Amino acid sequence: MNSIAIIGGGIGGVAAAVALSKRGVHATVYERTPRLAEVGAGMMLWPNATRALQRLGLLESVVSRSGHNTHFLVRGSCGKVLMNLAMGQLDAPALATRRSDLLSALLSALPSERVSLGRELTHLEPLGSGVRVHFAGGSVEQHCAVIGADGIRSRVRAQLVGISDPVYRGYTIWRGVAPYAGHALRPGYNSETWGHGSRFGILDVGQGRYTWYATANALQTDAGAPEQRKSELLRRFAQWHEPIPALIEATDSILENGAFDLPPLPFWTTGRVTLLGDAAHPCTPNLGQGGCMALEDALVLAKCVSGQLSVESALQRYEALRRRRTRHIQQRSLWMGHIGQWQNRAAVAGRSVVTSLLPAALFEHNLRRVYAYQT
Repeated sequence: MNSIAIIGGGIGGVAAAVALSKRGVHATVYERTPRLAEVGAGMMLWPNATRALQRLGLLESVVSRSGHNTHFLVRGSCGKVLMNLAMGQLDAPALATRRSDLLSALLSALPSERVSLGRELTHLEPLGSGVRVHFAGGSVEQHCAVIGADGIRSRVRAQLVGISDPVYRGYTIWRGVAPYAGHALRPGYNSETWGHGSRFGILDVGQGRYTWYATANALQTDAGAPEQRKSELLRRFAQWHEPIPALIEATDSILENGAFDLPPLPFWTTGRVTLLGDAAHPCTPNLGQGGCMALEDALVLAKCVSGQLSVESALQRYEALRRRRTRHIQQRSLWMGHIGQWQNRAAVAGRSVVTSLLPAALFEHNLRRVYAYQT
């Protein structure tokens, strides 16, 4: 297998190209936009992801532009700590980083000629010995195999399994990055605050910057006008503990999206074509595992490709190794989102009592089962 096309230049697609190149496989990333820019604010890199970056030789570079996470706090909207989860005692760190910084680190390990911009996929044409890739404007490329890493609305997935509209899960998500120099945040302590049908998460991405996310139950509608997002959020979270209002006020650009995912697909590999990351197993962001799963996918895919005799068997082996893991993360993330978005006052009060009484060690043990994954 000497030539693979990767459709999509996000974190998963570029990571797959890097992992494949390290095993001697030529991979080209085709991205429909004229320049590579990871959409989103920041993200968690839990130990399962930083372990993958370590194997790619990129962990040191990412650490230098990220913030360390030693504890994760669950709070009430008044600021009371309901649970303090220790994130240590693992062989790899937990980090928070800006998505653009992670993408830059991945691109630094990939020759520029391996990325082809402004190439919008129209359709794939399977051949006996490969796949012909057709792009808007009439250009065509031929490769031994194709990896669809083109996100939750994947065109590659639509060709493999038919069009499947993402499922809206009942709440809106806002994201931003802001500077903060106050004393309400402790170094290494990230958090998520729970309210009635709303949440607010704060992640330290280093150098005095914090990425944050906010959620609120809402009917599915188009995103509001960008100039109105800050005032809307300041109204919603005005009475929440510091530094939540301050972070919102200090944010220049606020992103707004609905919470979407898909039920697990019946399959994501056909012949010489397979899927990766959100194209294969999109999940809600409640475990912070979307990007982490894409990094895991990239390493497992590269290992399978370099270790199998045929293209088809390599891709089938990759899917078989990933299905159970990704299904579990999808379902667990969906469940966590349902609990986090509870709005009924009695349910919210009960959630706070139970969370504050249960031992943190129990949750830490369950989390370690997620983060201890080895590719």
